[in-house]
Amino acid sequence: MSDNVNGDDGAEDRGSATKRGSKVETKGGGPPQFLPKILKRPIMIRMMDGRPIKGVLEAYNDYELLLIVGQGKKLIVFKGGISSIEYEDDPEKGKVEVKRW
Repeated sequence: MSDNVNGDDGAEDRGSATKRGSKVETKGGGPPQFLPKILKRPIMIRMMDGRPIKGVLEAYNDYELLLIVGQGKKLIVFKGGISSIEYEDDPEKGKVEVKRW
């Protein structure tokens, strides 16, 4: 009998993750971390029941996101209640996108 003690069935180097040539931040060799990329940026969160919440991501931890929702108000959202997070990618500086007809 061959027992796989660590339960890692053929998984190789998970510490480095890439997405179309750009590095995605990782935390301690674990899964990719996307929240540092959208910190201090406007986002829209969709909750599990479909409600949208717009705000600026101020901070986060393992279980919560802290949003600035305007008029001096802040909102703590639990990650377990989030369905999706929408944000816009910043175009690279120096490259101006020209749309032609």
